[in-house]
Amino acid sequence: MAKNIELIKTLIDDIPQLGFLENDELDILAHHINYQEAGKGSVLFKEGTIGKTLYLIVKGKVEIKKESMSGNQAVLAQYGKGASIGEMSLIDESTRSATATIIEDAELLILEKDRFDEILNKYPEIGVKMLKNITKQISMRLRHTSGRFADIFDAR
Repeated sequence: MAKNIELIKTLIDDIPQLGFLENDELDILAHHINYQEAGKGSVLFKEGTIGKTLYLIVKGKVEIKKESMSGNQAVLAQYGKGASIGEMSLIDESTRSATATIIEDAELLILEKDRFDEILNKYPEIGVKMLKNITKQISMRLRHTSGRFADIFDAR
């Protein structure tokens, strides 16, 4: 099946998180990204599996759960339109730290690690911009998590 670049470009334009890229850079990115629809209940990835994909949520909601030491599933977050999940998989070759499940029918833009590596090699300016943005997202989530830990410890 042929890739619909125009659809992907339109969807990319609707993702504020990619607003740091210029139009010509978005065009290049569109050729490296895929589009996917996922129904409620679909699992994008499971905790402990090797991650090689970044997901940008165009529509719908995704829930992130992590197994606790007691074996229970703890909901860490829910993300909707404009959010990204799986950023760490583009940077390291580690296993997924949580499970991502679609909780509301979704449309996703997908960037595979090998395609991201291709961007880094062929278009380093775009790659650096994307790495800075990924770092910013991870940093914001770490700050949020640190705040939650502080609340938990303060409650004791």
